[in-house]
Amino acid sequence: MSTGQRTITAPDSYRLILPSGWFTLSTDPSRRDADVKRMLDRQFTGRARDELISLRVELDRRLRRDLSRAAEAGATQIHALVDPIAGLPISATLVVAQLFTGPDGAIDAQVRSLLGAAEGVVENAPTALGDTPALRRRRRIEAPLSEDEGAPVAWHTHVDYVVQADADRLLVLSFVTSTDEVADQMVFVFDAIAATLHRSTSDGAIAWEPTRYKPPEPAPEAQAAPDAD
Repeated sequence: MSTGQRTITAPDSYRLILPSGWFTLSTDPSRRDADVKRMLDRQFTGRARDELISLRVELDRRLRRDLSRAAEAGATQIHALVDPIAGLPISATLVVAQLFTGPDGAIDAQVRSLLGAAEGVVENAPTALGDTPALRRRRRIEAPLSEDEGAPVAWHTHVDYVVQADADRLLVLSFVTSTDEVADQMVFVFDAIAATLHRSTSDGAIAWEPTRYKPPEPAPEAQAAPDAD
């Protein structure tokens, strides 16, 4: 898929705008194998195939496993940052899912399965994306980089949005980065992407007033004491 800035289709009539450098993987079994191949072809272009074949096979295995599990949790898409920033690889993913209410407690179990436990929460507050009510949660947890035995442990910063799409359906946007050195900057990127959430009308026109996020202002510097006369 193209990694230029583009509008992507979320469940129902929702749309998101992704910046350049992101790649989209569908959890649909009829599409995900082809998506994985295209992503790996992009990542390994220009590299010696024989030298990296074992790495490609391992990445292929992990991606297929992660997409299968994401589908079981209700996710429809996974978007991954694949292009380096300032020459450095940055870990960043976005999982998009829609969850449907059912018997009492069923939606809570779905949200926990998709987003994990309320561990390491540093921000949790109501908000809105466009004109749609939402909840935003930011958390930091120390966890292995993968489920493989012996995988190194790193800090993961999550930003999750739960949007009340309608009376019986939630739209979930779940971002995460494990590149801790730029975690705060990536949170700003995640919020900016979430702020583009909008609906398209039945005729394809965009009904959208983007959410505006104001960066935090720096702390005021202490004023120097006036010179004594």
